[in-house]
Amino acid sequence: MFLRFATLFVLLAASVAGQSGHKKQYSESVSRYDRASVVETENSSERDESIIRVDTDLVTIPVRVTTRGGRPVPDIKQSEFRIFEDGEEQEIAFFGTNDAPFTVALLLDMSYSSVFKLEEIQSAAMQFVAQLKANDKVMIVAFDRKARILCDVTDNRKAIRYAIEGAKIGSGTSVYDAVSLVVNERFAKLPGRKAIVLLSDGVDTTSKNADLKAILSDVDETDTLIYPIQYDTFDDVQKNRRNDAEIRYDDDDRPYIVESPRTKGEREQDYEAAREFLNSIATSTGGRVQRVSSTTNLTAAFARIADELRKTYSLGYYPNSERKPGSKYYIRVRVYRPDLVVRARETYLKPVKR
Repeated sequence: MFLRFATLFVLLAASVAGQSGHKKQYSESVSRYDRASVVETENSSERDESIIRVDTDLVTIPVRVTTRGGRPVPDIKQSEFRIFEDGEEQEIAFFGTNDAPFTVALLLDMSYSSVFKLEEIQSAAMQFVAQLKANDKVMIVAFDRKARILCDVTDNRKAIRYAIEGAKIGSGTSVYDAVSLVVNERFAKLPGRKAIVLLSDGVDTTSKNADLKAILSDVDETDTLIYPIQYDTFDDVQKNRRNDAEIRYDDDDRPYIVESPRTKGEREQDYEAAREFLNSIATSTGGRVQRVSSTTNLTAAFARIADELRKTYSLGYYPNSERKPGSKYYIRVRVYRPDLVVRARETYLKPVKR
């Protein structure tokens, strides 16, 4: 009997030793698109489904690394990272630590449909700026019917505060024009780490210089993170429609309500399109959508974004010249530390020259 138990103990010990010997000494990002890990990633509960398109050859990848419990890991060195494209290791040509400064464009929806009062938006925006690092730069863009740059890129906190205080409520919502203004005109050739924080319901009604298709294409090509802060104005819009409805009377003097036809920005499908739009520009760039309904969680959403920006690495590599325009390549990021969660963009799409 003793011999039997001793033998069993030896077998169990050998099994444990064998398992520990095969334990990975690294952590890596998961990807639905990675042909080598389809089974592994099908059950992943949270993924960045991003495609990178860039006008230059440098492919830039924002990367977040946390413990299994969700705590950021702030001290990873470049030598601990590896990038693989279609299973082939790439040389890291650019490395931005989480200490590298960000340039942040704060886009504020100033249309009448906002669920927040002007003072609430201004207060939350100023608290957000206060949580950024001193060497981070900020630009302020307010939009209603038109997109207006209230403050161009600067680290002058007094100028930023004056710009936020100068925002005014107006009519119309040109969210596509506002995003296009920053992505294509202000940030396109700006070096370094960049992010857009967009406060809006996402329902565009008045853009003239950009449409949905163009914006989705533009953000696929940008190296700028986009973090939408979304609120829902559908119920308020429907309530206003009912309040504005006309009461008429039939031949028997019975009242009935006549509502005007729903226009752009009032229909349920407009709000569904807005949700898809905000989700798409976030996932395409590596950001996240924050949904808010009160001043408390508005402030909390800004705080979460500021915290995440402080804890995002940037990696970059140059694909070789044999890459075919319009072709998709699969990316995986590895960190040589065990038991970490690595989240990164998943694919690179070489742009077609325009």
